[in-house]
Amino acid sequence: MKISVDGGALNQRSDQHFGTFVFSENLVKALSLYDKKNQYHIYTFKNLKPKLFWMKGRISIEEWKNKQDIFLALNQALPIYSSGKIISFCHGLSYYFYPQYYSTKDVTRLNSQLREMIKRSDKIIVSSEKVKSELTSMYQYIERKVFVLPFGIPLDMVVSGHPERSEGSSDQRERYDRSDSSASPQNDRKPYFLFVGMNHPIKNIDFIKEAFNQFIKSKENRDYKLILVTKNCSRSRLCYLYRNATALLTASYYESFNFPVLEALSQTCPVIGLKSAIIPELKTYVNEAKDNKEFVRLMKIIPLKPSVQSINRLYTQFNWKNYVKNLVRLY
Repeated sequence: MKISVDGGALNQRSDQHFGTFVFSENLVKALSLYDKKNQYHIYTFKNLKPKLFWMKGRISIEEWKNKQDIFLALNQALPIYSSGKIISFCHGLSYYFYPQYYSTKDVTRLNSQLREMIKRSDKIIVSSEKVKSELTSMYQYIERKVFVLPFGIPLDMVVSGHPERSEGSSDQRERYDRSDSSASPQNDRKPYFLFVGMNHPIKNIDFIKEAFNQFIKSKENRDYKLILVTKNCSRSRLCYLYRNATALLTASYYESFNFPVLEALSQTCPVIGLKSAIIPELKTYVNEAKDNKEFVRLMKIIPLKPSVQSINRLYTQFNWKNYVKNLVRLY
C-alpha cells in the first residue's frame, strides 16, 4: 500500500522538540524499521514546498496528483483533499478542557481541527484510555473507530540489553537549554530534581517551583537544585540528566500521555507526579500525589529507582515495534 504521512511536526523549531515532535520522529523511524511491506512518503517542508498554505493547499495538491491508499494525520490537522482513507492521531484535549491556558486563536483553531478530524477520519488513534474515554463521551458515535496505541519508549533511549537498542536513532540534536544555572555541567554532581517539557501554562511549572521551595526549607535539603529543561536539549545530555536526577517532577493540569515520564522511567529515574499529570497506564510506575503537601512529602522521602522487573515490564508495554504492528493492522 502507498501511505502518505504528515511530518509537519518535524518542522518545529528546535526549542519545541517535545511532545508531537518526539512522537512524529519516533513513529517515522519505527515505520522504516518495522514495516517493510508498505511504501511511505513523509511530507515535510524540506521535500514539499512552498510553506504557504502547506497543509490545506500544498499537501492537498500533492494528494490529488499522487494517489495514495492512506493518509496518516500525525498531528490532527487534515488537508482539504486526500485520495485515500484517513487515519488521524489525536494528542489530547487540553485546549478543550483548559482553554484558559491557551490563546483564543489557538483554542478556536484546535477545536476546528478536532471537529474536522471527527467528521472525516476513518480511524482515530489515541495514546491512552483516558483520551479515548474523553473523545467517546463527547462523540459517542465514534467509539468503534477510536483505537488506543500507547507510545513506545523513544528509540534513542532504549538501553542496552533490550531488543530495540540496536535500531535506535542516533543523537542528531546538539543544542540544549536549561532555565537554571544549576544545570551547568560543573554543578551536575549536586543532587537535583528535574523537569522536562514545554514552558507552557498547561505544564503548571509554578507548582513545581513552589514545591521545590518548600522542599529546600529543610536544612538537610538545601544542597538540592531544580533543573528545568524547557527548550531543546541534546538527547545524550537529556539521558544523562535523567539517569542522575533524584526524580523527575511533573504537575501538568492535563496530559494525554506525558513522554518525559516514559523517558525518565526508561533511564531508571524515579517520577513524582501530580495526579492530573499521570495517565492510568503509567500510574503503577510512578509516585503519585494528590496535592502540594503530598508532592513535597514524596520529594522528602527520596523515591527508590524503578526495579529491574518494573523496567522490563515498561519495555514490554511501551515499544515501537508493537505500535507499528498494531497500526498496520488498522490499514
